[in-house]
Parts: sequence; structure tokens; C-alpha cells
Amino acid sequence: MEKINKDLVLAAIVRTFFQYFVVGIVESQSDCTEEERFEPKNIKSVMIDNFESISEVFNREAFYSIARMNYSQEEMERFLKDFVTGTTTYMDLVRFACRTDDFYSAMVTEYKRNFEQLLCGRILSQDELAQSYARCPEIGEMEYALAENIINNMAATAYQQGKQLTARKH
Repeated sequence: MEKINKDLVLAAIVRTFFQYFVVGIVESQSDCTEEERFEPKNIKSVMIDNFESISEVFNREAFYSIARMNYSQEEMERFLKDFVTGTTTYMDLVRFACRTDDFYSAMVTEYKRNFEQLLCGRILSQDELAQSYARCPEIGEMEYALAENIINNMAATAYQQGKQLTARKH
């Protein structure tokens, strides 16, 4: 089976979330023209207007994606039984899903990088991701097919969440 580095997959998951979440929001906007939707000024405005929702949605959606990278289904269920309490947050779950401090640190780096670019009105390109993602080879490799599935699911879910967020505001 073909393998891929987890650090690259992690970077792709984070970028995919931001890209499709923002696209879901801007495509749902009715207060600007189609040409204006992807202008840097509008992207910045979307990020500022949805600042608090972004991390909430990211943590909720990233938890399952990242957990699938680092745990088998059985292992995840077993560990979550002991981990989850009445005060567990999605941020706690994301940290749990990351499994190691190195993985968590790489995720935070990618989150900040993507968020900052969007605050500048830019969505990172695939080439930019490949050239400058947070390298963390010690987190290992995973099956390519699983990585592709996780990224595709994140794209669909993030897009849907962006569209729903806009619908709830209007």
C-alpha cells in the first residue's frame, strides 16, 4: 500500500478546512456580487465576522479527521471512554486526537498559518502548502487512500458548515 507523510496530510486537512469553509461562506453571501466574493477585502471581512465560529467549527470537524489519522476505530473508542468528561471541550478532543505534542504543535502551526493568510485575504494554494508546510517527520506515515478519504470528507464537511453558518446568520 502506498504511504504518505502524516505531516503533509495534516497540513492538507487544515488548508482544506479553511479553503472550503470560507468558500461555503462566500458562495452563500447575498450582500455582494459574485466578483466581489473572492476579493481579498471580502475574505478578510468574512474571517473577522466569523472569528469566533471558525475555531469552534474547526475543532469539531478536525477532531474526527485527526483521530482517524492516529487511532484505529477500536482504539479511539476505548481511549475516549476514559478521556471524555462533562467538561471536555472540542479543543481538548483535538489535542487528544493529535496524540503527541509534536503532532499538536504542527497542527497549531498550520492553523495559524492558514488563518493569517485568510486575514490577509488569501487562501493558500496547493503549491504554497507543499513548499512551506510544518515539517514533522517524527509523526510518521499513513496509508494514502485513508489520507485521501479524510481530506475529501473534510472538504465536504467544511463547505457545508460554511454554508450553514451563513444561513444561520440570515
